[in-house]
Amino acid sequence: MISSNIDKDIPIKIALVVGEQSGDELGGPLIDSIRKQFPDAEFIGLGGDSMKRRGLASFFDIKEIAVMGIVEPLLRLRKILNLRKNFKKFLIDQKPDLYIGIDSPDFNLPIAKYLKKQLGIKTIQYVSPSVWAWRKGRIKTMESSVDRVFTLFPFESEVYADSSIEVSYIGHPLSYKFPVAGEETSLEDRRLLENNNIVIALLPGSRNSEISLLGNEMLRAAKLIKNDLPEARFLMPLSSPDHKALLEKNQDTGIVEFSYGDSQEVLRIADLAIITSGTATLEALLLQTPCVTVYKTGWLSFKIIKPLLNIKYFSLPNLLANKQLLPELLQDEVTPENIHTTFMSLFGHDRDKYLQEFKKIHISLMAGGSDLAAKEIKEMLV
Repeated sequence: MISSNIDKDIPIKIALVVGEQSGDELGGPLIDSIRKQFPDAEFIGLGGDSMKRRGLASFFDIKEIAVMGIVEPLLRLRKILNLRKNFKKFLIDQKPDLYIGIDSPDFNLPIAKYLKKQLGIKTIQYVSPSVWAWRKGRIKTMESSVDRVFTLFPFESEVYADSSIEVSYIGHPLSYKFPVAGEETSLEDRRLLENNNIVIALLPGSRNSEISLLGNEMLRAAKLIKNDLPEARFLMPLSSPDHKALLEKNQDTGIVEFSYGDSQEVLRIADLAIITSGTATLEALLLQTPCVTVYKTGWLSFKIIKPLLNIKYFSLPNLLANKQLLPELLQDEVTPENIHTTFMSLFGHDRDKYLQEFKKIHISLMAGGSDLAAKEIKEMLV
């Protein structure tokens, strides 16, 4: 049995696998929480800086597999499949007691299926694939791949109602990282630190393809906004200095202040933001910063995806509110002109209306987080 390591007082070995930075940010706190249950646990797999700082031995750099869309991964399919093949051999040799795939289901689920079926290793998918949004049929495939799914959002669990997969709503770990509205100095007081300048955060994402597609559109929109709001400061936090090279060389970046690895700090002082769809929009909500959410992928990827979508909204704030709380622009709507117009509309709205909604959502996400996940992991292994 998998629990034999515990019976023999041998340190438990857990494989944790992420495919991009947002997963790494979930994996770090999870390692901390698991250590509370298993102080001597060994962590292997794939992770970024947050997980590696906590002792994860990463098999290769996760940047190798961080690609968005449908067509874009196909362009690097041979390399990604080869990496996954070598990684699977590594896991077979290591024989972990538990495999936890964090997001990146297209990479994680085939590995989890092999480990579960062929080696009897217990498997968890931490972050549900977006089966509630598209390709609901994937749940059948998941039944042969994972024993349990940890969901981050309350609306996700119901889609598994007819499935044999055990589902645990643990909430989002980020909900514990930031104070609930009203529990710290008010936003208006914080804005005084910026000498009453309007601070606008531009977050183009962490993947190269996102920055190439959306970072340039944000820069063009910033120029238009600057014409209406001459006093505005634009801050663009990037994950790495290398990402700045992805912005078009003929772009006038003089009105934008760049920084690296500090997106949450930037959102904390920003009045408003323009953000690529993803975890950063949740961070904006938790930091009480209203935002315009944008998303754009390659035209062929979107043409394939669009008929399969079955959601009204795509941004996390709107999905969590179950209504159009904040503006969002999708695919062909993402132009500098549309971003500018939409942003100026957001700028004119009453902030208090948003903050009240943000607070309700924030509290609903505080369902136990990584500590609850770690307790359920212990129950699975003991």
